[in-house]
Amino acid sequence: MAEKATVGLRERQKQQRREAIMESARSLFERVGIEDCSMAMIAAEAGVSTPTVFNYFGSRDELLLALIFDGHQAAVDHYRKDMQHRTDSLADDVCTLLTDLTRRSAEIFSKAVWRYAESTAIRHPQSEFVQRFGQIDQILARTIGEVLADHGCRTRRPGGYDVDVLASIIYSHWFNHYLACIKDEEMSLETQLARMLPEIRLLLDLIFEDP
Repeated sequence: MAEKATVGLRERQKQQRREAIMESARSLFERVGIEDCSMAMIAAEAGVSTPTVFNYFGSRDELLLALIFDGHQAAVDHYRKDMQHRTDSLADDVCTLLTDLTRRSAEIFSKAVWRYAESTAIRHPQSEFVQRFGQIDQILARTIGEVLADHGCRTRRPGGYDVDVLASIIYSHWFNHYLACIKDEEMSLETQLARMLPEIRLLLDLIFEDP
């Protein structure tokens, strides 16, 4: 029993240390910029040694990905717990999910940090960073697919549709609009949503019959 308690305490301490490192990295990324932020600076901010930071995260990019993944996973978990199939309208539920995803993405990082992440993906298209970033995309697209499958709406044309393909199209549309927002410092989230959501509703209306 004592051994199990010791193991449990050790795991909690490791998780707390990981979270402290991530929050320190997030703060420094925003204050000094990722390119000017060293792992030693992150260690000092978190109150741990530099080797400890490397034990948890091999690079700044790994830290960046961890923060993005955790933030978007929180959006997915929130949807699954509190928002799933809130209405009888497929369009309403999809738009609610995309709105939540937009707001939570903005909470993860400022536009400047998101631009760094996107530029890293463009500069190194074959890198592990891009592959892991793609895994996050897949998780988010699958969540949209869950909304589509959950409603089970009939299509206007016979033959049905591929849930994964449509979910990917909707996610790509959301992502392109979010990219446009982070590239424009003057554009607000409300403006981005006001442009995107009607297009999503139109797309769904073209594909599905009215409930």
